[in-house]
Amino acid sequence: MTGKRMLPMPAGSIDRRVARTRSRLQQALFRLTTENGYTAITVEDICREADVGRSTFYTHYPDKDCLRKATIDEHIKSLQAPGAERHSQRNAKGFSFSGPVFEHAHATREMHRALMGGKKREMPEEIRGWISRQVRNELANIQGDEGGGRLEIATRFIVGAFFEVMHWWLETDTKLSPAEIDQIFRQLAFNGVNAVFAEPTRIE
Repeated sequence: MTGKRMLPMPAGSIDRRVARTRSRLQQALFRLTTENGYTAITVEDICREADVGRSTFYTHYPDKDCLRKATIDEHIKSLQAPGAERHSQRNAKGFSFSGPVFEHAHATREMHRALMGGKKREMPEEIRGWISRQVRNELANIQGDEGGGRLEIATRFIVGAFFEVMHWWLETDTKLSPAEIDQIFRQLAFNGVNAVFAEPTRIE
């Protein structure tokens, strides 16, 4: 008697299954981070929330830090997608990075709340670094490479303000749309920094 030969699963099916599993793990990480903060979460917590076994988790990620990093990397890539670049070009005057980020945050609110650290508001260094580079590049285009200390101070000022505005916007019941909150932020940030660069204040 000849047994039935098992046919290999199509590659596309495997890829979809892997993508679904990773999505479940990432969503579990988002929910738990929002509720408890990242540092309090264990791999066991993530597996329980995602309803997957520990062996399944370790098939995809060696630890929770790698899961978090992969999630953040995908998040940053989505902000660099062609659609986000077109949005940036339409809002080219004054910190064009902010429009796509507000739009993306609106579409994926829970993910952004989780990435911003849940209750503890622990901003991932990867995201802070990416935003800082966008701000520094745009300020350098305004001031040139001669900004020196002022350029660095302005960069830190804008980055800090951006994340504070983002956090407030995500955590409150404000009816401001992404376009409206972006316009307010850009006007405050760009006009203030531009005034300082145009007429430097003497620091005693």
